[in-house]
Amino acid sequence: MLRELDKYGSVVQSSRMADSKKPLHEALNLRIDDQLSAEIERIAGRHRKSESEVARTLLTYGVQVDRQLEAQELKRQYDSDFSDVAGRIVIDAEFVPYSWQDVARIREDFEMGRSGLPKWDDLVP
Repeated sequence: MLRELDKYGSVVQSSRMADSKKPLHEALNLRIDDQLSAEIERIAGRHRKSESEVARTLLTYGVQVDRQLEAQELKRQYDSDFSDVAGRIVIDAEFVPYSWQDVARIREDFEMGRSGLPKWDDLVP
């Protein structure tokens, strides 16, 4: 049983360690300002997760955004020079709940031992 405590010693999250969690191998020591620290603490409290777990999730979102920006840059004409163009980054996120059909498909895939993305061999009988 894993119990996470906030800075006041109150139980924030109590759960059993899941076997499906990815093992963590690297540590990254970041210096952040007080405002960002307070925001991570606020989000952690809202989601009832540790600040470390929330920071990892937010960092993952940031990596996804950067990859989308890189893809956008690669789609430009090869001789375009946007290195000095002023602009802003627009992020549009939404939560889309699973339908019952989605849940049934996910369960079926899990029960059939299918995981990951389909390969070309999966399409050809």
